[in-house]
Amino acid sequence: LERCVIIVDESRKIMLSVKEFSELSGLGEKSIRRLSHVQGFPALRNGVRIMIHRQAADAWLADYAQHQDSCLPTIG
Repeated sequence: LERCVIIVDESRKIMLSVKEFSELSGLGEKSIRRLSHVQGFPALRNGVRIMIHRQAADAWLADYAQHQDSCLPTIG
């Protein structure tokens, strides 16, 4: 029997778990969970699991970082 090994390129994943997005963004997991409740933040719930759309979340955070003085939501 031959074995087939599938290698997943983590950098190509579209949806990330809270832990994965936390590691990439530098934000804590608790902050990411709180962000998932902010209207417009690109997160989906799959049962109790929160999945974050990688590219949309990057763009969302970049947009709010530009306006941090007046409209950045409080997550803490």
